[in-house]
Amino acid sequence: MSHPSAYHQLGRFIVAFQHLEGAVNDLFELLAGGDCEATRILVNDLEYGKRLNTADVLFARFVDIRTNTDPASKADFHKLMVELRELGERRNDMVHSRYYRWIDVGGNEGLLRQNSKLRGKVGEREESEEELQPAAFDADLERLAQAAEKLECFRLKVIDWLYPGVEV
Repeated sequence: MSHPSAYHQLGRFIVAFQHLEGAVNDLFELLAGGDCEATRILVNDLEYGKRLNTADVLFARFVDIRTNTDPASKADFHKLMVELRELGERRNDMVHSRYYRWIDVGGNEGLLRQNSKLRGKVGEREESEEELQPAAFDADLERLAQAAEKLECFRLKVIDWLYPGVEV
């Protein structure tokens, strides 16, 4: 199978992540009782990781206060929030890296990703480098797609719990 360029794949990853983040915000609004203004305030005020923590707590509370929910779903939702956090870290690494045109030994054009970030309380610098051919993005794009699918399943579950017996 032929892949678009590494530049294109990088763009696909970033845009797919934006859609995933939007889906988190939509679920956030649903769990907040549909109050669009309150949700907008929270979304604008909370960074991505804190939004995930808040969504996790909101979901658990939603399940706890309703009688028609599945308590086991809290653990599954929490696992999804952990996965979304990892995807967010990958997205940050991708966005905050430097990229250089790179051609591998086979003559295939890709990207060389270089990243430098501070770790720990003592401020140790961590350097990383990644060689990215277009196919290298496939696993990340698949993880994003699977996470988006799981998030949509939870959204539909919440809607079913909010409106039991309503057929669409």
